[in-house]
Amino acid sequence: MASKDSSENKEILRLRECLEKHLNWGKASDWHSSMYTELSDKIFEKCQVMLSAATLKRFWGAVNHEGAPSISTLDTLSQFLDFANWREFKLEGHKKRKAKLPKHIPRKSLYVTAGFFIALIMILIVGNKRVDDPEVLAAIPFSSRPVTNTFPNSVVFDFDLKNVRSDSILIQQYWDPTKTIKVNRDQKQATGIYYFPGYFRAKLLIDGQSVKEHDLYLRSDGWIGTIDYRPVPKYFDFDGLNEDQLICSNDLIEEVKSLEEPTSTTFHYVSDLGSISGDNFTLRSTLKVLWNDKWAVCQSARIYILATDGAMIIPFSNIGCSSDNGLMLNEIFLSGKKHDLSAFGTDLSKYSDIEIMVRNKKISVSINDNLVYEGQYEETMGRLVGLRYRFMGVGEVASFTLQDQASTSILEML
Repeated sequence: MASKDSSENKEILRLRECLEKHLNWGKASDWHSSMYTELSDKIFEKCQVMLSAATLKRFWGAVNHEGAPSISTLDTLSQFLDFANWREFKLEGHKKRKAKLPKHIPRKSLYVTAGFFIALIMILIVGNKRVDDPEVLAAIPFSSRPVTNTFPNSVVFDFDLKNVRSDSILIQQYWDPTKTIKVNRDQKQATGIYYFPGYFRAKLLIDGQSVKEHDLYLRSDGWIGTIDYRPVPKYFDFDGLNEDQLICSNDLIEEVKSLEEPTSTTFHYVSDLGSISGDNFTLRSTLKVLWNDKWAVCQSARIYILATDGAMIIPFSNIGCSSDNGLMLNEIFLSGKKHDLSAFGTDLSKYSDIEIMVRNKKISVSINDNLVYEGQYEETMGRLVGLRYRFMGVGEVASFTLQDQASTSILEML
């Protein structure tokens, strides 16, 4: 039995290594907490199965947890690597181990092969010898500054690499490790473009390892609206519209209605909200979906609550589409495929009053004064830094108010 457990543990370790190699994000021990959330999104996008950030942290041992991963978790992670399931992943590993060298190899060939590999290793060791010791890397200055408060927004990164010998230098712009900027040793600056406001983490990578990183806070100048085309969104402001509502113009509404592919519109606000805690606040909003035809039939709307150390996504839709919803409470994610989220169903073709109240990491959600959900998370959200209202198709926010624990209004539109 012990031998079987040992073999299973080796396969789990191999699965971790294969996932890290596939992602090319470096060792999981160097991952930031939000990278687990990003991986959760990638897995859901490919496998249509939600593994929460907390589950992924337990799998990699980033949090203390006793017991082995569930078979469903191992199946999903194997499918992410294009295997049918966990069993097929293990079988593939067994096949590779059986493909050993022939039993009878001439001794001369062994000597020649061994000599070749020893020489190769020595060349690699000498060729890769660097003066980039920890003290050199720790002394590298690395900072950033946005050039404007409008979007798109370019960010200037300042650094000094005069003592660095490596030729593999990158700046990772935010959580997505594929969004990088190649840097030469003689550069002093580099720039990157950002299409949405938010709270990001910028990293300086040398030889694939993060040696410096800092928070990058890109504020919006008030509310901005986007039609979320990819890769570049279309921006719109609220000039000439009702100042007491977040709403698209009639021309933009008709533009979205004419599209053949599902497209969302989003209202963004990212700015200094003072010291209001993401673990103690109340947000009241009045929402309405303006179009629920073709691919927008589900009347989907999501409220994003952004903080320095985490985020929440509270989903709403008509009750028949609740299977497609996903609820995120910082490190916790509940998929509508595995949990009954039908309580978040409502008729958004009419105005709906939404209240989200958080007290000491305990959350309650009400629709039209009816309590529909209560839950709790463990990791702190940090300070609140912004809000997003996202609609599949088009929608409007007729009013909102954000209050701290003492019921002091921090941000409002009434």
